[in-house]
Amino acid sequence: AVDTETTGLDTARDRIIQMGAVAIAKGIVDRGESIEILVDPGLPIPPASTAIHGITDAAIAGAPPFPVAWDRFAAFTARRILVGFSIGFDLAVLEQEAKRAGLDWVKPRSLCVRLLSAIANPNLPDNSLETIAAWLDVDIQNRHTALGDAIVAGHVFSALIPRLRDRGIRTLAEAERACLG
Repeated sequence: AVDTETTGLDTARDRIIQMGAVAIAKGIVDRGESIEILVDPGLPIPPASTAIHGITDAAIAGAPPFPVAWDRFAAFTARRILVGFSIGFDLAVLEQEAKRAGLDWVKPRSLCVRLLSAIANPNLPDNSLETIAAWLDVDIQNRHTALGDAIVAGHVFSALIPRLRDRGIRTLAEAERACLG
């Protein structure tokens, strides 16, 4: 499960300032196998963004630039299916960062727990991470940190598996098609 924190919400313009990921094996989140990296975006972090995730310019002082951070992150996520909440945003901003840095980008296979939750329970009042986590009895800690949100997304995904089976989604391919639909 993966997540990013950014300088804003414009995937073409804003920059990554934190990346986090945690392994999921056999439906269980493995906090012991995780990574969280601060990234120097090369520009000041807007105060409105800091108000959400708490990451300041001082916090990223000395952090590596995206290409160095990407090498570590990509090594951790290589050959894995990526799971995340609204993962399309994270993939779009990662792709832009890679292009900006002149790095090759190959879109990884991924699943969006927001979309899968809407399929598993179309009667949710909204599709926020908080609502989905409450429905699935998943505890939220360290919200708006890359690793914290990745861990929540991982637990949400694990809790969704039996509910997706009940809706006829039993395989990775079926889950991918459901996300694309």
